[in-house]
Amino acid sequence: MNRKKYKEYVYGYKLVFDGNSNTSSSTLININEVNSVSLTNSSYRVDFQTNQNREIYLRTTSLLETFSMPARWLFCVEGVVSFLCNGNTQQLYYKKELHYSDDLMRYWLIHIVLPLALTLDATYYFLHTGSVNINNKAVLFTGESYAGKSTLTDYFLQKGHALVSDDKLATFQKDEKFYCQPSHAYHRPYRAREDLGKVCKNFNSQELEMGTLYWLEPVNATDDISITELKGLKKFECLRYATEMDLGVKLKERFAYLTQLANRVKLYSIKVPRDMQRLEEVYDAIITHNTTQR
Repeated sequence: MNRKKYKEYVYGYKLVFDGNSNTSSSTLININEVNSVSLTNSSYRVDFQTNQNREIYLRTTSLLETFSMPARWLFCVEGVVSFLCNGNTQQLYYKKELHYSDDLMRYWLIHIVLPLALTLDATYYFLHTGSVNINNKAVLFTGESYAGKSTLTDYFLQKGHALVSDDKLATFQKDEKFYCQPSHAYHRPYRAREDLGKVCKNFNSQELEMGTLYWLEPVNATDDISITELKGLKKFECLRYATEMDLGVKLKERFAYLTQLANRVKLYSIKVPRDMQRLEEVYDAIITHNTTQR
């Protein structure tokens, strides 16, 4: 792969690898290789939990509670790659480590570093959801671990719906409405380490208004499928649980965003039987419910 010519679209931006370092467009992010990365006065470190069997951490020159851009930060995937931001999210640098590969660099960049960068500079509020296009709105599937988000997202893709997000969904508010910026065209309906997934050709690349959110509640294989609206504290708790990139940065602003989201967007709990043969019923229930809610 000639990365000097390699481009891809993620979170509303076009990535340019090892190309022109002078970013002139608000829709470009340049990713350039350097021989060394360092961060002076980086006395603050945040360690990330991961199932990838890697040590990953963020270093900053200030506490996240007082962090604001422009600022310098360093993100390290021990033994693989280090990423540096010199105060401009649209210009990132990376340094190869001992076990570097292009595929690993792209995985960590797209899956973790860019959502982190776009959270630190307050561009987006990320939710941990699968999402597809239904009736020209982004419909979201969230829930606890192993609730079936990826499985249900994959089933909707098989039915011809366009992918909006496989895992981390960028959201933002505009004119008192909430919108979703499609994440990237990679879909991973399976669990695998350091794997972006397979390319989904039917990818919704344009921003969409946020539609209905569904909290997936797995139930026994023979139980009924039901959809119930969540309100009040339970609704806020579910949205708080679904928050991705839950960093201690801009806490007041992020809390206010989540509160407004809870007030303006409807969230429903859907009981999903643990039976792959009943996914068609779940699909029909969600489609019917979306039609009646319009």
